[in-house]
Amino acid sequence: MSLEQLKQIPFAITAILQGLRLYPAEHPHIQRQLENSIATLTPLITRHERLSISLIDGTLFLNETPCLEQLKNLQELTRLFERQQLQAVELLDGLDSRQLLFFCQELPQLLGGNFIDRLENAGITAIRATPLEEEAGVEAIYQQAMKTVEDVCNDVRLGRIPSSKKVIKTVKGMVKTILKEPYSLLAMAMLKDYDNYTFSHSVNVSVIAMSVGSACGLPQQQLYELGMGGLLHDLGKMTIDHEIVAKPGRLSDDELEEMKQHPENGAKIVAAMEKIPADVIDIVNNHHLRFDRTGYPVGNRDGIISTLADMTSIADTYDAMTTIRCYQRPRSPKQAVAMMAELGGNQLHPEYLKAFLDYLGPYPVGTLVRLKDGSVGLICDQNRSESGSLTLKILFTADGKKQLEPPLRQLPDSSTIVAEVDPALKGVNLEDYLP
Repeated sequence: MSLEQLKQIPFAITAILQGLRLYPAEHPHIQRQLENSIATLTPLITRHERLSISLIDGTLFLNETPCLEQLKNLQELTRLFERQQLQAVELLDGLDSRQLLFFCQELPQLLGGNFIDRLENAGITAIRATPLEEEAGVEAIYQQAMKTVEDVCNDVRLGRIPSSKKVIKTVKGMVKTILKEPYSLLAMAMLKDYDNYTFSHSVNVSVIAMSVGSACGLPQQQLYELGMGGLLHDLGKMTIDHEIVAKPGRLSDDELEEMKQHPENGAKIVAAMEKIPADVIDIVNNHHLRFDRTGYPVGNRDGIISTLADMTSIADTYDAMTTIRCYQRPRSPKQAVAMMAELGGNQLHPEYLKAFLDYLGPYPVGTLVRLKDGSVGLICDQNRSESGSLTLKILFTADGKKQLEPPLRQLPDSSTIVAEVDPALKGVNLEDYLP
């Protein structure tokens, strides 16, 4: 359904709201508006099972599609949602004039009891409201993403098509965090869960892909698609023999050919899920196609590839480089940046890569550094006070003493950093200090 079609949902509601400011509920004008609104909404509900309006970070989403236009009636609906502390409203099968009228009468009112209780007490069954959730912390959002990937993977292992509902909710929360605190989730992506590599890698690629998109100035909807594509990009590996996926050494030619089937297998699964944008399917299908269009699937090399797939490939490379594997030591973020800079123009899209590396800066989040005064700190945030500024946790004092409760230090830029420090040599576990 197009955005223009989706806008019929709030338009139908706001027309009744505006009418009720002028006429009593029993007035013929209101009755005609109700009849017209039900006539408009009922076929859409029948076609899509439900219609939803949700409010995320001040933006209205209509059936998971953001409506960024500053239209007066949409602004009014946003204000009323905020007033009633609502995160979402769903219109379901069975919607009738009585229920829609009650909803529109109650929405502007601040009466005793909360809005959701008033709907329930009035026997409203075809309109379901969700309260505004308390804002989850970065760690909770990351862990929720891990659980979502695990659930989706388990569904595929059991031969089921995964539900997209939880994926959509999870990615919405991640996008909101990326927009509000750009480097906080990126810091979480530096924490590698080696026991659950399949899940943590998918979450990390999702986070890093959204960071690439943010660096490239993408709008919110495309960040959402990048986040979803990253979260689902390796889903096809659930269809590959587990011994091949988990094999610690080099794959044989036959094993490699089987492994190369995972993007196409994953794309078929994702395409069968509900409400998955086309670019998300393209990310899953083509994240192993390089910028020069070597890579796989071979049959896709001459096709039109989404720019979001190229961005996800950058994210996949960054996470792979900074993760320990049986065949490689993990690179530090700074080392990964230097290595990736050499891949622009062949393996990785040069313009998107440059934007991402500029976004990371010379000392990315997760880098342990020594300062001119001899102290050692971990970069845990960037651009907090101004562009180019760094936030560090000082883990060791100038005389080498380890800080039990590392204080924060703000640097206006990287000019006082003299060297990168290997965390292993200092006995530092990043998980203890990030985010």
